[in-house]
Amino acid sequence: MQGMAHGWLVYELTHKEVYLGIAGAAGTLPTLLFTLPAGAIADRCSKRRVVLITQTLAMLQAFALAALVYTDVVQIWHVLVLALFSGCINSVDIPARHSMVIELTGREDLLNGIALNSTAFNAARMIGPAVAGVIVAKSGAAQCFLINGLSYIAAVVTVLLIRPSNAKNELYSSSLIKQISEGVRYAGGVPVIRDTLILTAVASVFALQYTTLMPAFAARILNVGPAGLGTLMSAAGAGALMGAASVALLGHRFKQGNLIAWGALVYPLGIIAFALSTSYHLSLMFLVIAGIGGMLFLAVSNSVIQSSAPDELRGRIVSIRFLAFTGLAPVGALQMGALAQYLGPRQAAWIGAAVTLAVALWLARPSGALRRT
Repeated sequence: MQGMAHGWLVYELTHKEVYLGIAGAAGTLPTLLFTLPAGAIADRCSKRRVVLITQTLAMLQAFALAALVYTDVVQIWHVLVLALFSGCINSVDIPARHSMVIELTGREDLLNGIALNSTAFNAARMIGPAVAGVIVAKSGAAQCFLINGLSYIAAVVTVLLIRPSNAKNELYSSSLIKQISEGVRYAGGVPVIRDTLILTAVASVFALQYTTLMPAFAARILNVGPAGLGTLMSAAGAGALMGAASVALLGHRFKQGNLIAWGALVYPLGIIAFALSTSYHLSLMFLVIAGIGGMLFLAVSNSVIQSSAPDELRGRIVSIRFLAFTGLAPVGALQMGALAQYLGPRQAAWIGAAVTLAVALWLARPSGALRRT
């Protein structure tokens, strides 16, 4: 809900696509600085304790944003600063939270655990924006931010109830920089991890950031307003939910490398079709297709990367994946916003997806590391 309301608020305050890119970049820029150290910290410390702290800080960020909008003093710089703060929180939270999954499921059930985690995430991603669209249209964005802040109470309680059964906190005598270097060398030396990270990075820069342009698509191209924007974002979430459920139910019946390859091809094709569409209902269908492909790629590649990493390096390997997935997103958000400003949202979205498709075709070739996994 906050993601949808945040984008609409930025566009409402500025009416410029470039600010959508700047806001997206502000929310992900801290990843470049903090994600790799956060991965090393996750290997040193209690992942549960780290997640408890980050979820509490995220709650405070949502309440601050709600207060600014409720009191009608919000300015674009407030939104950008709080987005930057949110990015700092996420850069520490995600490596610890994602690498904790295997401590709850065991290695043999990791794929199902990641898929079910993605299912929960994408169920919220499907429902939240649609609800947010109605709330924003009737009452404004502030209520979405307030509800998000209140929802973190449940998140904090849940983390307090979790007891990872296989958690190990190693004592390291080496420096943080040496630990980070060790993780980077390992990731570069395993072909399937390396290729998956390259594909993730390219998708992050050129394809994933099409979502930052959603308010412009809703307002200028499809003319559906905030309620329609919520439905558009929910359609992508619905597709991702289908993809995650398929991985959970059927993922073990197929080679994981093939699932990654199929997803990496379907995802940009869905975005290209969406960008070229002028029909609202066709756009919804293409977003569902893109969501299915994106989740096949993201969920299965996450499982492959984690299962290919030794226990003592998992936090660092997950942080490198997060760096490729989100750390490069500021570059993608800025280039997407700038390209949309000069060429238009449709052209910016399909060009980025076409670049991703070309790289996916190369890395998904039959002789590549992905297809052999």
